[in-house]
Parts: sequence; structure tokens; C-alpha cells
Amino acid sequence: MSPLVREPQQQRSREKFARILATTARLLETVPFEQLSTKQIAAEAGMSVGALYRFFPDKEAVLETLEHSWMEGDLRLLEAATAPEAVAACGSSSERFLAGVVEAYANRLRALPGYRQSWFHSPKIPSLVDPSDEVDALIAARVHQVLVASFGLADTAGTRRRAGLAVTVGIHLLSAAFREDPDGDPEVLADAALMMDRYFFAPERDPQGS
Repeated sequence: MSPLVREPQQQRSREKFARILATTARLLETVPFEQLSTKQIAAEAGMSVGALYRFFPDKEAVLETLEHSWMEGDLRLLEAATAPEAVAACGSSSERFLAGVVEAYANRLRALPGYRQSWFHSPKIPSLVDPSDEVDALIAARVHQVLVASFGLADTAGTRRRAGLAVTVGIHLLSAAFREDPDGDPEVLADAALMMDRYFFAPERDPQGS
């Protein structure tokens, strides 16, 4: 969280803190961030704007904290999508495994209040760039690990490099799938898994070009 955010310690304050975040996420479904005000957030959360300012100095700090919580959720989702039982359910199909990972994140865009709107329309917060890159790197490393352990992918510098690029491509394809369709274009989502699978398992190029 931003150093300007006052994290609550008492249960009652924690409940108010959580209510502010949940209210902001819900409001983002219908109100552009630029038009959202702390006064509106506080009113919808059932508290005075002064109570909101006890925790957050401005609406940007609320959004930053909300997006931090979403990043943490992204990592918990990764754990579930790559758990042994989820991998075992894919049999020998690496594409099915990757499709499951894509679908898990697609479900967040479909169901989590404010998540899709923030993805496309909220301002980019500079302090979130490094944590976001770190989350992407963790996703890439975990997917690579599973593909090596369960689907026969070679563990090389080349496939580790491809893992990072595959996650970057997957994020862009998720954006393409949901940009116009709140449910996500199923063909684009299926193609995302297909493209990543073929890319991971394509023959590695000879670094000497021979």
C-alpha cells in the first residue's frame, strides 16, 4: 500500500477500510474513475468523508490499495490454477492446462467488481508498475515450472525466456478478448492458450543461427 494509507488495526476500523474498497470497486462498474469523488465513495459506503480521510488521503490512494489487493488475489488464483489436482485434471494436455490458467483469469475479469473497468479505464499508477511486473514474473515462473514438471517441457534458458513473453502475450490477448465483450470472446481466449502452448513447445532456435 501507499505509505500515505493508514492501515487500520482495530476490527471496527478494518471493517470500514474494507467497505471503502468494496464500495469503490462497485462504483467503478458504472462511474469512470475521473468522475468518482471521495465524497461519493464515502456516501455510498455509509460514512462521512472525514471517516474516509482517516485511512486514505485521496481517491488515487483508494485505487492503489484496491489494485494491490487484486494483485494479491491474482497470485492466490495462480496457486489454485496450478495446484496438483488442477494439473492432474488436464491429463497429458499442456494446452488444456494453459487454457485453465487463462480461464481462471478470465473469470476474474467477468466476476470481480471493478476489476475489468480498472483494467481498461483507470489511470496507471506509477507505484504499481514494479509490483505488477513482479506478479507477471511470478506467474511466468510458476507456469514454466508446471510445464517442465508435468508436461515434458525442457528446462532451459530459452524456455524460461519464453515463459515471460508468453505471459505478456497472454495479458494482451485477455485484453483483446474483454475489450468489447464483458464475457470475453471465447475464440480469442481459446487462441490464447493455443498460441502459448505452441510457442512454449516450438523447437528452440540455434543461437549461432545454424
